[in-house]
Amino acid sequence: MQYDVTRRRAFAALVLGLIPLLAGCGGGSSAPATPTAAPAATVPRPPGCIPANTDGQGGPYPAAVSSRCTGLRQVEVDVISDPKIGGGFSPSNITISAGTTVLFVWKSGGHNLHPFQDQIQDTGYTLRRNFPTKGDYSYECQIHPGQNGIIHVV
Repeated sequence: MQYDVTRRRAFAALVLGLIPLLAGCGGGSSAPATPTAAPAATVPRPPGCIPANTDGQGGPYPAAVSSRCTGLRQVEVDVISDPKIGGGFSPSNITISAGTTVLFVWKSGGHNLHPFQDQIQDTGYTLRRNFPTKGDYSYECQIHPGQNGIIHVV
């Protein structure tokens, strides 16, 4: 008997929980729902600090045009797969201010980041490196020829 009462209560809770969902399907307003964006957790990138259209699309790596990311304390560079050469970086060519930290995030596994990280890493691995001195810093994945990047520190 207790089993039937428990089953009936569970069924009633399920039905009552579905009523608000089903009520929203009935129409009423023809206006489309407006998606709401979650508040940004990071500082927005300044204009120009975006990956090149060629990043992730066969390169060239690094991209011909540098993404201007000056003025940020931290810039993310994703280690990605690329359908043409196996791997890439996004953005692959950045200009940052001296003292900026670059956060490399492996969105695809099976890559290294010579000369900063010579071990092959899996998806989800991250590496932070600060660039306190002006200059040009080239890097590459030794597994995928052509997967190169450059950081210009000004």
